[in-house]
Amino acid sequence: MITLGDHSGLLQQAVIAAKQASGAPVAAAMAELLATTAAQTDWLGKVDLVIPTPIYWLRRIRRGVNPAERLGAAIAKRLNVKFCPRLLKVARIMRKQSELRIAARRANVRDGFRVRTPHLLTNATVLLVDDVMTSGATANEITGKMRRCGASRVIVAVAARAPRGETGN
Repeated sequence: MITLGDHSGLLQQAVIAAKQASGAPVAAAMAELLATTAAQTDWLGKVDLVIPTPIYWLRRIRRGVNPAERLGAAIAKRLNVKFCPRLLKVARIMRKQSELRIAARRANVRDGFRVRTPHLLTNATVLLVDDVMTSGATANEITGKMRRCGASRVIVAVAARAPRGETGN
């Protein structure tokens, strides 16, 4: 996993700001830092696709933006890799992960995502991008889905990760 750091302090404030429609400058700065970190990661190797974690269409309308998509677009541009913001879609309404305990988070996202064009994943190394990771339930669900569709490797890149031992209620 590639991350900028713990979801606390200034990084936490930046992640929250990037979730707003007005947070484009903050999101751009985080994306540049995350892209630099990814580019300097010697074990990363060749990446074929950058895919953002999708959000439900109604949440996107309310929020005005998908922060993972903002991050992913900048990373793909920096790494000169194909960006696929529509490859994944949310298959059904899910509760906010932040409202749930860890076990409930896994159940909440189970079968919650669909791959629109599975053939693009065949033998691909994918960089899955999200703004924050707490329990890892969403990333694990999506990673499993992409591997079953033929992805050879899925690497997760997040701006912030919940500090160890603080993965939810």
